[in-house]
Amino acid sequence: MEGEKTKNDKMISVLKVITGILCIAVVVLGALLYLKSKENVDNEKTIEVSTYEKENLISQLDALKQEYATLQTNNDSINIELLREQEKIELLLKKVKNTEAGNKQKIKDYEKELGTLRAIMQNYIVQIDSLNTVNQKLVSENIELREQAQTITRKHDDVVQRADELSTKVQEGSVIKARGMTVQGMTKKDKDTERASRTSHIRTCVTLIENSIAQRGMKTIYIRVKGPDGIVLTTNENNFFETNGEQIIFSAAREIDYQGAEIELCVYYNFGDVKVAKGIYEITAYLDGKIIGTGQTRLK
Repeated sequence: MEGEKTKNDKMISVLKVITGILCIAVVVLGALLYLKSKENVDNEKTIEVSTYEKENLISQLDALKQEYATLQTNNDSINIELLREQEKIELLLKKVKNTEAGNKQKIKDYEKELGTLRAIMQNYIVQIDSLNTVNQKLVSENIELREQAQTITRKHDDVVQRADELSTKVQEGSVIKARGMTVQGMTKKDKDTERASRTSHIRTCVTLIENSIAQRGMKTIYIRVKGPDGIVLTTNENNFFETNGEQIIFSAAREIDYQGAEIELCVYYNFGDVKVAKGIYEITAYLDGKIIGTGQTRLK
């Protein structure tokens, strides 16, 4: 009986050991399952965080690319540099998209590159703002200079216009005018006559008015005597003078020394051996290419 009891005690002891071992195994297995489950959860959280960081980096790069696209300047050199920086952003975007989210070191390196690109952009913003400020100042100065130039031009035009008007007035005022023109048929003995048969020459007299601003010096008075037939009489086929830009024939001429004072003078046209026709003779007097008087006489 004692042997069986001892045997039973041993079996009970073995069963206790086995039970203890099984309990320990269950606890260890449970702990291992818990740790594995926790590790899976942590890995999922790590992957989720890494994916977020990658997507956030891509989003920031896209935003930086848009910011670069808004930068505008008239400086060709800066525009070329801006295009190069945009190309760098495009290249970095490709790298980030092709990198596993779990590669934290690469993501960190790319974040540093993003920071460098952003700092470079800030520098360009400062340069462009400075250039825009200078350009606005230049535009403002150019507008002011244009306005000043327009003002000067208007003043110059006004001065020129007034000078032209004054010059015109001076020219008009300097024209020597005449009054009291008379025409008379004369005999060989310088007697007045109205008879064609007794007429030897025609006397044309006129008074030049005083003009203190007229050009002084030797002047030539020309007369044109138009006969009853409408033909201008002349003693020489080469007797021409200029008026209104053309050369016309004259009948007789006389030189005088005009010094601005009033002067009376007479010019004579001599018929010579030509038979004097009856009718009306029209006479026009010229000085400095301008008509200073007209008159006529009738010879019977």
